[in-house]
Amino acid sequence: MIQKRNLDKSLINWIVSESGLGPGIGDVKYVATATSATNQYRSWLEQNGVKSGSIYTTPTLAENSLTAYRNDVVVVMPGTYTLTSLLTWDRNNTHIIGSHSASPWSNNVIIRHTASTATSPWLTFSGNDCLIKNIHFISGGSNAAQHYNIKNTGSGNMYENCWFEGPTNATQGTDTDVNNVLIDGGGNYFRNCIFGTTAHNTMNGAAQVGWTGSAYRSTFENCLFFMSVAATAGRMLDCGKSSSDISGPQFFRNCQFSAWYSGHSDQCSALVYDNNKAGTGQLIFDPNCMFVGFDKIVTGGSSQAATYCGHPLTAAHDGTVAGLIERQTGSNP
Repeated sequence: MIQKRNLDKSLINWIVSESGLGPGIGDVKYVATATSATNQYRSWLEQNGVKSGSIYTTPTLAENSLTAYRNDVVVVMPGTYTLTSLLTWDRNNTHIIGSHSASPWSNNVIIRHTASTATSPWLTFSGNDCLIKNIHFISGGSNAAQHYNIKNTGSGNMYENCWFEGPTNATQGTDTDVNNVLIDGGGNYFRNCIFGTTAHNTMNGAAQVGWTGSAYRSTFENCLFFMSVAATAGRMLDCGKSSSDISGPQFFRNCQFSAWYSGHSDQCSALVYDNNKAGTGQLIFDPNCMFVGFDKIVTGGSSQAATYCGHPLTAAHDGTVAGLIERQTGSNP
């Protein structure tokens, strides 16, 4: 067990600052690859007072060493960590932080799944009140039965500066049953996160984010949602994952949604799919949200009844649907 008093003060100060937990952090564990000419983090940790028994080679081993309800923290050093089986983060009040630039575009701390067999999902956050920060998640599995990549079933979790990249192949990208991130539970918060893939022309069925019937009060702040569509199809957000109404509203604050295609010849059919349960499952977009490359905001059933957009644009401004920004034609001014 590594006690905070045995660690270099610079490590403790950084963890306290990044986690926002103040002096209330529990034990600290680390994930680092073997020392090499291009990766010196393990040896650096040992030089700063971390015993080798508290440095793990995989996030799974580190998570298994944590104690719930103590604010234990896993710090993941730069490197690529590949999962071949399901990792379930199920200990309440435990946290995982990547040690690198706070930019969500950073590729320095990667947790990925690339197995050819289906593991759906391959990572589940079922613990409550957990912080997940500065991690790049890559969903590279190509099995047709891989319908969910990252799944959140806990409540009160905070995701910050994370990139949820996927699907990265056409097998998943064309499957309407696929959600890159599936959200259950209540009161989960996503700040400064990215949802999307840089794979070209792969998406004409899969959605970036979906919700189950018991999801409520998810909040997305300063997030970017993007994907490259393969044709005039696809959806960005999927509310059709449950026969029942989503339990509560989902809030979007200052988010950008972009569906792009090579040559801009096609765009996504709709931002929101199948939000047709007009009860408590509202999707609420504030006036600072922007939608680029969509034919319309919603499709599927009576979905308009539960989707609210406060965008200041009106149909008179863009010619089609309020809030949508279309590509320009003609000559540049």
